[in-house]
Amino acid sequence: DYDADLADSIRERRLLNRAGGDISIEEQLSMADYLTASPGSLEEMKGERRLLALDGMDEEARKSFKTNLDGMIEKLQLETIDLGQYEYPEEENDRVKIDGEEEEVDRKGQPLDPLQLAYGQWGESIIRVDRVQKVQKGGTMVRYRALVVGGNTRGCAGFGIAKANSPQEATQAASRQCKRNIFFIDRHAGAGLTRDLAGRHNSCKVTLLAVSPFHGLHGHPLVSDILLYFGIADCTAKTHGNRNQYNVVRATFKAIMTHESLEDIARKRGRRLLNLERAQKLQI
Repeated sequence: DYDADLADSIRERRLLNRAGGDISIEEQLSMADYLTASPGSLEEMKGERRLLALDGMDEEARKSFKTNLDGMIEKLQLETIDLGQYEYPEEENDRVKIDGEEEEVDRKGQPLDPLQLAYGQWGESIIRVDRVQKVQKGGTMVRYRALVVGGNTRGCAGFGIAKANSPQEATQAASRQCKRNIFFIDRHAGAGLTRDLAGRHNSCKVTLLAVSPFHGLHGHPLVSDILLYFGIADCTAKTHGNRNQYNVVRATFKAIMTHESLEDIARKRGRRLLNLERAQKLQI
């Protein structure tokens, strides 16, 4: 009969002998990469396969070991997070009871748009309102078409195109479509791009050039407005070809949708994104 610590030592020595001796420095570094890897990364998958190949446990023991290890890592991560003392600001919106139910209202007392709760402070711009007509069997039908662009300047923006019998109705319909047709982007350093982007719609081509911080927005005014709704403050835009508002808007959003953050690029290449401070702590 052995105590728990001695039994664990004997079991570990047997596993090492079965694997071919002591763990080398390369395997120790690989184990360190596994413990510090992000969830779902290539290093985590390699580490799991390596551990399962070393031990001789059955399937239930493997699941229990993985669950305990994940819980220990999560506990250590929570202990190392320093939230500090943060004072939350007062809410700008108040709640009032309407027909016995609470409903949020803004400072003017108007009911708050439910989409604002999801996307934050939302702003919009009417880019263009056109008068269009269609020849039918009974005569010519006249309608109005509106183009609206909006965003919250925090990585979320969209555009909407709608038609109606009056300019006001067309604008309202385009505004609703703009809040449904939204796109998200992970900005680099909070206000820039990681690389140059390009998008094409019909014969219009829009090129977005990544620049250094505090460079500002330069180029096509409409493209600059769209980037500002996304919260991108450092970029140079170039447009070529047929530059009407509809083609420019669609080409700009197509270009922005090809943007990838540094984390996405590192995950795609199977590499780890590690800053200098953390590398010094790990002595890499």
